[in-house]
Order: sequence, then structure tokens, then C-alpha cells
Amino acid sequence: MLMIRYALLATMILVAGCTTNRLHFASYSTEQGLSEIRNATTDVEVTGVSGIERCSDCTEQSKIVWHAANYNGSLYEGYAMVPVRDLENFIMSALESRPDGKTKAKIGIKQIFLKTWNKPEYSACQVEMSVDINGAIYIGTGVVKIDRPGQSLLGRNLAQLDPDALDTLRLALKSAYLNALNQKS
Repeated sequence: MLMIRYALLATMILVAGCTTNRLHFASYSTEQGLSEIRNATTDVEVTGVSGIERCSDCTEQSKIVWHAANYNGSLYEGYAMVPVRDLENFIMSALESRPDGKTKAKIGIKQIFLKTWNKPEYSACQVEMSVDINGAIYIGTGVVKIDRPGQSLLGRNLAQLDPDALDTLRLALKSAYLNALNQKS
């Protein structure tokens, strides 16, 4: 009985410390929660985005990473750069930035972690960012997990990101921004 408790404790520590596992075991986002994120207004002009670092040998600790997992029922783990050519404009678009936005903000990306899985099929994203408004820094985190495919497996150790998974990333970016604004209040 004591060994079972130690095994459970060790498992909980591993799960808590790893973004991959936190997203895998996270609850799915509700339709109401997703609708609230979609319908929230940001009224922001993003004046700059920092922290965009590209990786070639990506790992879980990379700043902007896509983790493709679960190949044919066995654990396939691949890490790659999120396949978005112009991340700065992508982030500005996700935050609905516009030139006449009431709030002027600089966004600092701490980490973007997009995860896709095959069985069960889901896409999940965790975003950590800082929002600088007139020199005051607010930290926001957004986690979105959606019950739909996020990847196509083209072959052994070869996954392709489904375009719909980028919607998960957009929602997580907006959620992190809104979370940072809540820290302001």
C-alpha cells in the first residue's frame, strides 16, 4: 500500500511539472468559456511583440513550440516550431489589435506551447505572456483544450499540423491577454 502511495505521489509530481502532461490531463474548454473568449473585446493597439524565438532543435522548454504526439497508439513525441511564418502579425491578429485601439500594449511572449494528440483527438495550447501598458507589466496565462483533431499523421515520426489547430492557438493567446488585463483590475 505504501508503494502505491509513493508511485501516485511521483506521478503527480511529474504531471504537475511538465507542460506536456498538464495539457494532456487538463479539462476540455467548455463551449461557454470558448464563446466568452471569442466575444470578449480587447480594444487594443499592440505596439510591439517581443520574445519570438525560433527553434530548430525544439524541446518542451523552447519558447514557441508545437508538440505532436501519439503515433498509432504508441507514444510518438515530436517537437517543432509552431508553423506560422509571421508570428508577430499572427499574435496581433489573435489579440484583435487595431491602430485606434484604446489600450496601447507591448506583448512579451514567455512561452507558447501548442500540443496535438491523436487518440483521443484534441488540440491544446498554453500561452504565457507579459503585457506592458504604460510601463506597468501584467502577466497572463491562457489554456485552451479543444476536443477535435489537431494533427494528421503522415507517416512514422511525421505529423502535420491541421489548420484548425491554429484557432486553438489564437484563443489561447487572447485568453492569456484577457487574463493579464484581469490582473490589472
